[in-house]
Amino acid sequence: MSIHASATTAPPSNRPVVSSVEDGPAGKSFRLRFEPGQELPAHRNASRVVITAVRGAGAITIGENVTRALPEGAFVQLDANALHAIVAGGDGLDLLVVVTSNCCGVC
Repeated sequence: MSIHASATTAPPSNRPVVSSVEDGPAGKSFRLRFEPGQELPAHRNASRVVITAVRGAGAITIGENVTRALPEGAFVQLDANALHAIVAGGDGLDLLVVVTSNCCGVC
């Protein structure tokens, strides 16, 4: 009698990989790594967000229909609760994201 172990593989995540999470007094920062063509669906953050494209390129949609290129080296600042979505280009996309603490509850 032989026993065969079946190989199981988890399906690839449809979300980018989060790494290098750091919390500080001014907020939180982390890295997002997108595979080519991978998307982050439209969402909102309760705080102001600064996004920097560290490697690769993609596009960001802000609000309902304002899409702009997100080339390597570009950065975007989003106000609190701004609707946004991101899609990676053909070579993938690495982002540095900084989520700032709300200093007074207004921003």
